[in-house]
Amino acid sequence: MTLMKFCRIGDGRTISYREQGTGPVLVMLHGWGMSSNIFSNFMHFLTEEYRMLAPDLRGHGRSDPGTGYSLENLAGDVEEWLDAMHITEFYLLGWSLGGMVALELVEHLKNRPAKLILLSTTPCFVRQQTWTAGQPRAQVKILARQFRRDSHAALDSFFISQFDGDGFDGEQMFSLRRELLDISLLPGKDAGLGGLDTLMHADLRHRLGSDIPTLVMHGDRDAIIPAAAGKYLSTHLPDAQWLELEHTGHAPFISHPQRCADAIRSFLQ
Repeated sequence: MTLMKFCRIGDGRTISYREQGTGPVLVMLHGWGMSSNIFSNFMHFLTEEYRMLAPDLRGHGRSDPGTGYSLENLAGDVEEWLDAMHITEFYLLGWSLGGMVALELVEHLKNRPAKLILLSTTPCFVRQQTWTAGQPRAQVKILARQFRRDSHAALDSFFISQFDGDGFDGEQMFSLRRELLDISLLPGKDAGLGGLDTLMHADLRHRLGSDIPTLVMHGDRDAIIPAAAGKYLSTHLPDAQWLELEHTGHAPFISHPQRCADAIRSFLQ
């Protein structure tokens, strides 16, 4: 059973988090516009092996907002939360924006975590002259305008696009939206727009020096972050292995939970 808990960090703000299972700690970081609820179904596949902890990033889910939403801000909250929870040994999983936060976090923690899992993650979200494995900058600006005008409609459209290539029919998508999106608290306007601004400007390509053993897992049909971005991470991180999932979109832990769980279990053990 997944439990929702709360932890107060140094500046008085509260971080909410989801907990399930027993065993070695596996921390799971969600992506833009979502919350820890996105992992609620997937946790059942690993509940017998790991104590899974999934915090809501600041301004998302039930976590209090903050004054900034840079990768450093988001990772700083997670670091404070880990300290407040007295967690010193753990594995770390980051999905999408959460993967970028995870990469930032390992720069802060140095010899922690023991292993890193990056799902559908990129070092640079938008296209540049020297980077083609990203979204057009104009597309991110359009999403920001849509979110500013109608955050629920923008997130609904973004959620559906994460499963392009997975082959879900209308009934399956309706069920996923009801379970993982509709019952979640939407991020506030500042958090949503701040996260998009971070995705617009963050570039970690020159900060991939961590030698933590890493599994980079990516769907071959990811419409949000091209698989080439994950492949880049796997070849530039010093101790990384690459796993590409066929016929899979942006959220493999939702569309192919058993395959994802098996790969994670094998890597961590």
